[in-house]
Amino acid sequence: MGHTPKQIPKTLLAAALLLLLSAGAKAQEDAHSSPAGRISESLRVVPYPEAFYGGGVMPDWDRGYVIHYEIEMNSSPSAAMVVMYDATGKRVREGRIWPKGAGDVRIRRTAATHDGGILAGGGGIMQDGSLSGFIARTDLEGNTIQSITTGIFKPEQLCEAPDGTVWSLGLPVGSDGMVVPDAEVVRQYSFEKGLLHSFLPEKTVRAVMNSSGPWFSPFGSFLRCAKEKVSVYLGFTDEYLEINTSSFAVNRWKIDESVVQGAKANGLAITEDGRIYASFSAHTAYGIIGPDGLSGLYQIKAELANPFAHLLPVGGTVNYLHGESRDGGAFLRLWGADGNQLAVWRAGEHGVSWVNVIGAEDSD
Repeated sequence: MGHTPKQIPKTLLAAALLLLLSAGAKAQEDAHSSPAGRISESLRVVPYPEAFYGGGVMPDWDRGYVIHYEIEMNSSPSAAMVVMYDATGKRVREGRIWPKGAGDVRIRRTAATHDGGILAGGGGIMQDGSLSGFIARTDLEGNTIQSITTGIFKPEQLCEAPDGTVWSLGLPVGSDGMVVPDAEVVRQYSFEKGLLHSFLPEKTVRAVMNSSGPWFSPFGSFLRCAKEKVSVYLGFTDEYLEINTSSFAVNRWKIDESVVQGAKANGLAITEDGRIYASFSAHTAYGIIGPDGLSGLYQIKAELANPFAHLLPVGGTVNYLHGESRDGGAFLRLWGADGNQLAVWRAGEHGVSWVNVIGAEDSD
């Protein structure tokens, strides 16, 4: 029988603002240049006042879109539970997420499709009374046009691969409410064919985290799709994984987190040219871990011959809270990659800021 995890509350934007903005910080510039380069000044800053507000759920960001969603249970197929904003801040569509056969639906995560539609995953009560996870996608009018039920698998992270399949990181929960330890937590789905591949049994990703015994939650972990691979950060076990989308081989590295002193990632991105970045913070989904107030952007370097992945700090991003106002422009967190640019959150820039990483040794 699986171990019942403690419930981690949904991260609220108000809490993030309190931790990241109300307390102060003093930017700590690296005295030496980093092989990961340095962050540029913001190329543009786009505010999203309808999506970023005190007391609201932290929105998702994918492919240049900010996606805001409601977390309450929804019983109406016509209710718009998701709102999508484009890279200019314009509200472009509302999503009516309704899997086939559903009676009540709750959204856990959203993403963007290649054509700009909405991808949503979560759980629901079906019309026959059964419980099931689901993944759904909309057209550009916001109407659900395809959906699949995922049974005991409850999606938490989503991304659409170049071939149109959907990858998800989630949690397998049986009808008795207990985690199924032999069921996999990373899965690839097709709307036409259902489950295609699955990876990482739940019992292999557990760790002791604010608990007396090992357990796992996908909250605080990340999954991203790229051209030839899917990248996964596992917050519980401090690991970075890559799944080759042709051979489906899995490569798994333990992250050397000495440079961040045990802090956890709060963002993950893969650029068009294949560079992998993560933002780390002491204020995590699991509480404060590491130096109080640490925020920074790091490039993840993982090589097949080395069982450890290393974090290379990006110059101009590492800073700590010291009880004073955080310097304007100080790095807070990574939203994602837009081509070879990164979308980030910076102090004093109320919205999404687009930046370049300049002078990285492996950049073109």
